[in-house]
Amino acid sequence: MTLKQLLALCTFIPVLVSCTQPSSRRCPQPLSSLETSAKVTTVPTQSGPVAGYIDDGVYIYKGIPYGVAERFMPARDPQPWKEVRSSRAYGPTCPQDRRMGWYSDAQAFSMHWDDGFPDEDCLRVNVWTSSIKADAKMPVMVWLHGGGFRAGSGQELISYDGSNLARDHGVVVVTLNHRLNVLGFLDLSAYGAKYAYSGNVGVMDIVKALEWVKANISSFGGDPSNVTIFGQSGGGGKVSTLMAMPSAKGLFHKAIVQSGSITNLLTPHHSRRIGAATVENLGLKPSQIDKLADIPYEELLAAYNKAIESVREEARQDGQLPENFLDQILFGQVPVVDGDVIPAQPSTPDALALSKDVPIVIGTVYNEFTPGQEDPIFRPLALKQAADRSAAGCAPVYLYRFDWASPVLDGVLGCTHCLDIPFVFDNVLLHRTFTGGGEDAIELGHRVSRLWTSFACTGVPSAEGMPEWAPYPANMTINIESHINN
Repeated sequence: MTLKQLLALCTFIPVLVSCTQPSSRRCPQPLSSLETSAKVTTVPTQSGPVAGYIDDGVYIYKGIPYGVAERFMPARDPQPWKEVRSSRAYGPTCPQDRRMGWYSDAQAFSMHWDDGFPDEDCLRVNVWTSSIKADAKMPVMVWLHGGGFRAGSGQELISYDGSNLARDHGVVVVTLNHRLNVLGFLDLSAYGAKYAYSGNVGVMDIVKALEWVKANISSFGGDPSNVTIFGQSGGGGKVSTLMAMPSAKGLFHKAIVQSGSITNLLTPHHSRRIGAATVENLGLKPSQIDKLADIPYEELLAAYNKAIESVREEARQDGQLPENFLDQILFGQVPVVDGDVIPAQPSTPDALALSKDVPIVIGTVYNEFTPGQEDPIFRPLALKQAADRSAAGCAPVYLYRFDWASPVLDGVLGCTHCLDIPFVFDNVLLHRTFTGGGEDAIELGHRVSRLWTSFACTGVPSAEGMPEWAPYPANMTINIESHINN
């Protein structure tokens, strides 16, 4: 496998409520015993009580249902329960393609994936918090995972663990799973009103999760009036999409897009063509459309993937493929501008007006998928998103580029796609197969995570040891020695 192939597979692959700097840096501590008693960890939710566990001062809850859904249908509230529900292990992940990186020893080692177990009943949230007092009112950070809109989960990387942010930075961390690929984005709207929203149910799931946060996060010490959504790669694309969705307005108050600025979603012309081609590939007639609910997932996914390739080729021949290389790669695998759930493309004035009051951090890493040189794929889209929001008079935009390069595997990774994640979560030591876990890297992780959490708290990113971050057009170059470029 070439280096280019190696990198390209990566994607498609706390109790004090304070906005001040931590008074000290945590050193590695001996493992402490877990507190698993339901008597001290049970909290109420609108659906019923849940019990988690306490690890080194952090209350952890995993696999809590935030919704249930039939195939291609919008999610609804889960069936309530009365008995305390054990919520100590990650729930199911959305079924998806095999991750080709499993077969690369270097990738499997460095990324340290945990892909869990698949099940279509996958609408789950995970929560990390330092307090379960309803009046704690800590800022909330909701993480949206990468993998485009077709792969990944809220647990896929060890970097996603929210313990350090919850314990040391005074925030409540939420990660989640939602429907992906053919289950989340197959547009069957041409087959009748029943399927009107099928092309966007995957992002509608995320709105459902944010509604769960609004209704329940105070039970976990969080402040539902101070929610930041943040995500990387496909997760950044989800953040970009949510800002263009009327149903998401008011459910979050700040946003962070890491290597995932998206300006072009599908149009109904192409999304419906993919839907029709999928049905044709399965040998079904329009009158048999309801049989899709019973087709084995693997067959359904294969028909969908084949349909995407054929419609992409049609668009190429017709000169209708987007100009940007990333948009070409994602063609057919993103939500659709249906005029209802998503009324307009994210970069249009109407869409920008929906999130005009939301401050945002936007950035990329230096190499992404181009070792040895600045990234030409994600960076132009990040710059465009920042410029569009600034020109529209939106809330402040904070632009960055993460330049630190990993020493792992003799430096072959460089400053690759996903490398900023362990720094954002203050998990440089935890994910040392990716970062190397050196002292300078650990310190940089403390600083970067403080930038992110201070932004979540106040809307302004600041951290001890970092330069004052002015809004766009200024750019923060993040490295061991960080600086501002105007």
